[in-house]
Amino acid sequence: MLGMAASHLSVYGGDFESHALSHRVKAIQSLNKALSTPARCTAEADARFGTIMSLAFQASCMPEGMTEFMAMIKGCHVIATTSLRAFEDSIFHEFTRHGYTYDVRNAIGTAPVPLDPEQESLLDEFLESLRALAPLCSNPLEVRFMAATERVVRLARISAKAAFAEFGHQYTIVNLASKEEFESFMDPKNYSAQLQLIHFILIEYAIGYFALGRFGRRFAYREKSSIAWMQRVADALPDEYKKYAKWPMDFVTKRMPYL
Repeated sequence: MLGMAASHLSVYGGDFESHALSHRVKAIQSLNKALSTPARCTAEADARFGTIMSLAFQASCMPEGMTEFMAMIKGCHVIATTSLRAFEDSIFHEFTRHGYTYDVRNAIGTAPVPLDPEQESLLDEFLESLRALAPLCSNPLEVRFMAATERVVRLARISAKAAFAEFGHQYTIVNLASKEEFESFMDPKNYSAQLQLIHFILIEYAIGYFALGRFGRRFAYREKSSIAWMQRVADALPDEYKKYAKWPMDFVTKRMPYL
């Protein structure tokens, strides 16, 4: 919690990065030590899950935290399906994909959110950019992730709120991937997957903004980290791949701040 707080403060100009890293390293070391043995009671299992959730949300505040964020979200799935499953009285027992979807829909509703012409244009241009990227997908995980991204965008035309709730499915696709598939997908040199992540980060932020409306301002830090994540990935692309990132990065610099 201290690490997450320090990273969040750093997003807004505070000089707490050294504290954030120090607390993060200690938390990861302690968590790894705890995970070397099975949880003996509900409190231990809950502490482990709470820790990795905090580490995931800390990573979401870190400009270089994209890969760690995805890894920690996958770790949440592993702990939820191992340690927590043995303890039905866990306070995190409902932290499943279906539980997440239900909670999001319960919190923000499922009534259609009318899109203005600018938002409709975003979805059209996003799909066009995604179709240009599709032929680069080279393995089943990339194909599944691409199809899920396209499905969310099409669902947003009906209800931005329903589309936002469905992002849990995309994380599930990654969470259920094998160790080898996950490592390949997150490999900085797997440029087709890196380009998919640029598009995913953008559309998750944009649809979340449409769905949450004024409540989305509570998560304003995600705009800063989303832009930083996309920029870091785009900067690392070889010249021959940069054309596939042109539309999302143009959107980031010219239109995203004015959503």
